[in-house]
Amino acid sequence: MSRTVLDLLKIDGDYLEGGGQILRTAAGLSCITGRPIKVSNIRARRPSPGLKAQHLHTLKTLADLFDARTEGLAMDSQEVVFCPQREKVSKQNLDIDIGTSGAIGLLLQPLLLVAAFKSEGLSLNIKGGTCGLGAIPIDYYPNCIFPILAKSGLRAELTIFRRGYYPQGGGEVSVSIEPIKYSKSINLTQQGSLKRISGTSIASQDLIKKDVAQRQAKAARELLENKFSCPVSISAEYVETYSVSSEINLYAHMNERIILGADSRGEITKPAEIVGKQAAQVLMDEINSGAACDVHLADNIIPWLCLLGGVVRTSQISKHTQTNMWVAEQFFGKIFNVEDNTISVENRNEAL
Repeated sequence: MSRTVLDLLKIDGDYLEGGGQILRTAAGLSCITGRPIKVSNIRARRPSPGLKAQHLHTLKTLADLFDARTEGLAMDSQEVVFCPQREKVSKQNLDIDIGTSGAIGLLLQPLLLVAAFKSEGLSLNIKGGTCGLGAIPIDYYPNCIFPILAKSGLRAELTIFRRGYYPQGGGEVSVSIEPIKYSKSINLTQQGSLKRISGTSIASQDLIKKDVAQRQAKAARELLENKFSCPVSISAEYVETYSVSSEINLYAHMNERIILGADSRGEITKPAEIVGKQAAQVLMDEINSGAACDVHLADNIIPWLCLLGGVVRTSQISKHTQTNMWVAEQFFGKIFNVEDNTISVENRNEAL
């Protein structure tokens, strides 16, 4: 079914944080609202500006799902026009291969949103990077985003078949998302007491002789056990990957299904102990802030707040979060109320 033609919304892709987040959020909300968009100056201040593989596949996938008319969908393009033509997604199964180590976690941001609100259910098989610089690790979805948004009606599952690191990527995941049938507003304001800390330290098989996964886990566990009296359980595992790397993902489980996340990524010049300690320190800071929404969840949850309404108290309002609020308000007007580190939207949006 075709959509009513609305005025073209022009968005400056160089605003504030000026990254790919502007494009992902704008395209996702374009599909939700039916509003055509023109995004200019895409990643203009980045060393290599314009669309990269992850951004291009995100737009092509959304265009495929909503039969969108597009302009500028090419590598390194700094201007894109995106005009969705359908009310709901046209398919129920998709295979997506980013072809690089581009982050699956970033591509999934708008896809999760449109699948939840504008589909009859969507199953995705995605190949690319599962952990990378400047992107949430794919583990953050099943461990933080899915459980927290489940309280607002989201039903989604994710399976990791293979992990993919820079530069070759090659990771593979499947995601199954059901449409939200009975939505509730988001309420993440009370952190509650700390019940336990869990986590996984992961390294490529090539690093097994150096005990990288165990060393990351041990460093993180010692720091956290010294600070908190709750149980701390961090497993260590090795996986087959095309490119060699490591990561550690930690979660603080609070009252009322509040989960705070933190992570750190291995690098050639970074000892495993530093990787573990960095993740542990970030998690400690999130817990000590008293927030019920960590800094990564804050920017990811902004589009959901637009559509569901609610209030979140985060540890800090990052540039990513500020940028995402700005993009959302290009579609919906001034809807956010920000006081200290608390963000609220009073009413569920009529776009649904």
